Amino acid sequence: MGRKKPGKPRRERTAAEYTLQQLQPPGYDRWMTPAPDLDPERAAADPGLSAQALGLMRRLVRLRPVYGPKIPVQAVWLDVALDGGALRLRRTDGSVGNLPAGELAAMLGGTAEAVDVRGTVHELHANGMLLVEPDGEDDTVLRVVVGKPAKPGDPWLFGGDIASDLVPKACIPGDPRTLGADRFAALAYLRSHLAEGTVGTAEEYATFEGVGSVERAQELFDAVADLVDVRGCPACPTAHLCTRDPETQPV
Repeated sequence: MGRKKPGKPRRERTAAEYTLQQLQPPGYDRWMTPAPDLDPERAAADPGLSAQALGLMRRLVRLRPVYGPKIPVQAVWLDVALDGGALRLRRTDGSVGNLPAGELAAMLGGTAEAVDVRGTVHELHANGMLLVEPDGEDDTVLRVVVGKPAKPGDPWLFGGDIASDLVPKACIPGDPRTLGADRFAALAYLRSHLAEGTVGTAEEYATFEGVGSVERAQELFDAVADLVDVRGCPACPTAHLCTRDPETQPV
């Protein structure tokens, strides 16, 4: 018998390599898989198709490029909530407040007309930086994630959780009005990986909507390289969804 060849060491997967479904967010147990050839406009010719069903089809087609072939029902709830121009956000003290879409757009360095607020919020959701609370169909409430699981089975941590104090927060040391929305988004991506103990790559970032190529992703990374390791706390900039209790922060 020949000697058994040693196998190659298994490469550990990072959190960014797992899909949202694989990381099992709490309450995310309903996933929709629209057919690849789903065409709402062609289906609209069917007189038996209700307006509600047609609207759902159009949402799924719009959401598929962001979430992939399997879309959580929470993404549809979130999309409906965005129709109203405002979001509801769970604060660290447990209370819920409204977050107007225009205010979120201003945080990203533009106006509600100039910034794709809907696309930005869905990107955050698809990447596990924001989650929708369970049973949120009638009252969609978002929670900021401060600890994304490194692998399936690990817990999700949110602002206000006792354990969240042990998790590094992804502050963004920059002003989107001076950086520009594209550089600010790239910095947020790199800082989020830094907080999770992982490394963002130009290859992965190139797949994000609006980036387009590895060369463009690397160009954006180079433009914000001097800010990636900057300490953003305790004086957090306001240009991000802060997970801390503002009453405990210095003024």
